[in-house]
Amino acid sequence: MLVLGMDTSLQACSVALVNRASGEVLSHRREIMERGQAEALPDMVDAVMMEAGDPYATLNVIAITRGPGSFTGVRIGLSFARALAATLEIPITSMTTLEAIARNVRHNPERLPVVSVIDARREEVYIQAFDADFEPITEALLSPVAEAGRHLPPGPCLLAGTGAELVKDDERGCQPADADPLPDAEVVALHAPVEPLPTEPPEPLYLRPPDAKPQKPLIRRPN
Repeated sequence: MLVLGMDTSLQACSVALVNRASGEVLSHRREIMERGQAEALPDMVDAVMMEAGDPYATLNVIAITRGPGSFTGVRIGLSFARALAATLEIPITSMTTLEAIARNVRHNPERLPVVSVIDARREEVYIQAFDADFEPITEALLSPVAEAGRHLPPGPCLLAGTGAELVKDDERGCQPADADPLPDAEVVALHAPVEPLPTEPPEPLYLRPPDAKPQKPLIRRPN
């Protein structure tokens, strides 16, 4: 099964093509960027596919991160994935950004819980705990940094993500892991669920309302 993975949810843009049967990564591109993913993503997808021999006709599924993260970044990824899937008439599977980050932790000999923490700005973090097999222990949620410790599992744990340093707890033994703090399309393509394949496109996971505020009504001043 050929899976095309994509991520634009945070401060990077990445694309990977993998063979799920063998676990082989056939092609991979990744660029760190705060913005510009909408322009970069189509070219990166085409570059990845061309490097692998142009297997658009045999592509089985698209895998995408669905948030939480940058509202703009999540929308860019999901919109492009839906358009490409409709063109190729193939399904889309997905993974949360928090799970993708947790799966960056590849060295965990003590099999500690892994907690994904994304710096959501405004003194808040997106946070979710997983067991050593990356099964969720807690729900994904938005928490003030000052209260994030309440959402850590009891005892030691490994922290991953851009907000790991914000919530580390020396007394409890929760320390940042030696792992990439950003999601990567390679992980998404290799681990997003494909059995059974979804019949509907994924919905974005937004844990906070958009920044945009409704425009105030115009006040007409007397002449």
